[in-house]
Order: sequence, then C-alpha cells, then structure tokens
Amino acid sequence: MREEYQRIVEAGFLLQIDDPRLVSYYGANLGPSLAQCLEWAELRVEGLNYALRDIPPKKVRYHICYGINIGPRVHEVSLQDVVHLLLKINAGAYSFEAANPRHEHEWHVWEQVKLPAGTVLIPVVISHRTNVVEHPELVAERVVRYASVVGCEHVIAGSDCGFSSQANSEPQVHPTVVWAKFEAMAEGARLATRQVWG
Repeated sequence: MREEYQRIVEAGFLLQIDDPRLVSYYGANLGPSLAQCLEWAELRVEGLNYALRDIPPKKVRYHICYGINIGPRVHEVSLQDVVHLLLKINAGAYSFEAANPRHEHEWHVWEQVKLPAGTVLIPVVISHRTNVVEHPELVAERVVRYASVVGCEHVIAGSDCGFSSQANSEPQVHPTVVWAKFEAMAEGARLATRQVWG
C-alpha cells in the first residue's frame, strides 16, 4: 500500500486509513487470548508504519472501528488494551468510536494516557449503528469530554467510516438520516466550541 499512500499524499490529500481489524480481531476470533491478539496486532502496526515511512504524520489520520455490522459487541477489545498500539502508528490524528454504546465510556482512557505532542483525537460523535439522530447537545457533550482531558486544540468531532451495516448499495441508515446526523454533529461541534472557548 505504500505506493498508494504516497500518491494520495503527493496529490495534496490527507491520508485516512480505516482499520477495523486492530480492535475487532479479538472479538471475531474468540479462541486466541488477548495477549495473542495484541501480538497479532503489533505485527500489523509494524507493517503499517513501514508502509507509512517518510510520510509526515500530520498528513495521516488513522481510524479504528469495530466493523460496520450491527452486532451485540460483547467480545471486543477495549481501548485501554490497545491504546499503546494505536499511539505507535505514525499518524497525526487518531479517530475512534466514541458514540458506540459499548465504548462511549472509554474517554476516561485519555485521563491516564498522554497524547503525543502535535497529535489530534477525532472521537466519532455520531453513530452509524442507529437510525436515531443524536441531539446536538449530546454531540457537544461528547466533544467537551475529550476537550476537557486533552485540550480543545487537540480534538476534532468526527463521524464513523460508514453508514451501512454492509458495503453495498442498500444502506441500513437512510441517506436522509445520515445528513440529519451530520447536521447534528455540526451544530454540536459549534455548541462545544462555544462551551470550551467561550
């Protein structure tokens, strides 16, 4: 993928890498232990960094998610178990599911983990797992949680990598709902900005 990554950056775009496997391998493969899954993931992080070599981290966004299928999510690895691997990836911004009911509480991880200088968190504040449109005040609350821990200059509100439970032409979340979610995210981000900047 190195050649493709370089071409994207050379064309003037930010490179976003969407990676559901880093955190969902454990849940999909209940046989291996967590330690075995982390060992598996560490090798993939090394490979990714090799592909990203010489690409400035500020040009790279890395997105982890738990896949796009709508499932019970009871066997997924927690952020606290993989955050050390996440921060090894040569990226300037890290995006992750912060609106997922199974993982929304994990903002507390950042109270214990120091964000590397110059990096940004992009918590996903609207979910593709539900047709319910998030209230802008809830979106703002989600953004402010992160800003209060890592500083508002290190937080960008984000959306997940897709709004379909399958990569096909029949989205599970109708486009009209998706756009309403985006509107809620934009308004929530404006509310959060007023709260943290005054």
